[in-house]
Amino acid sequence: MLTLAFGGAAGFHLVRWLWRAEPWHEDVLHLVMGLAMIVMIWPWGHAVPESVWITVFTLSAGWFLARAVEVRRVVPLFFATAMGAMVWMSAAAPSGSHHMHHMPRNWVSAGLGAYLVAASVWWVVRGMRLGRLSAAAGADPRPPDWSALCHGTMSAGMGLALLAMA
Repeated sequence: MLTLAFGGAAGFHLVRWLWRAEPWHEDVLHLVMGLAMIVMIWPWGHAVPESVWITVFTLSAGWFLARAVEVRRVVPLFFATAMGAMVWMSAAAPSGSHHMHHMPRNWVSAGLGAYLVAASVWWVVRGMRLGRLSAAAGADPRPPDWSALCHGTMSAGMGLALLAMA
């Protein structure tokens, strides 16, 4: 199920990236994150060295953090923390079958996982536009915000993967 969720999110960002004339940086970074999550949850994902994941996600987190400062908005800050969670997942994921559970690692993974699952609820509410229902009877409902629903899907999937690590 996570593969389908991450694949759908990656596909969404691929389509947006290919069809947009606007800045494309965020779509490419979300596409990379979706594809990386697919690779990371499968056993053959260990073929990619942790240093590659850590480098890519650290640079992505830095880009989103700079973007949050530039536009003075919270959403890019969320993406920066999600990329930071990916750095953590890359560094803390057990490699091979001979790993020992470390209590601090478990608590950090559980905390990040809970944060991302909680954030996914916010994204879904935003995507379904549940917070903006019109009080007027018979008002035309606004279509879902597919971008927000995609972010909710990714956030939930990443959170579940981190909770599984805990």
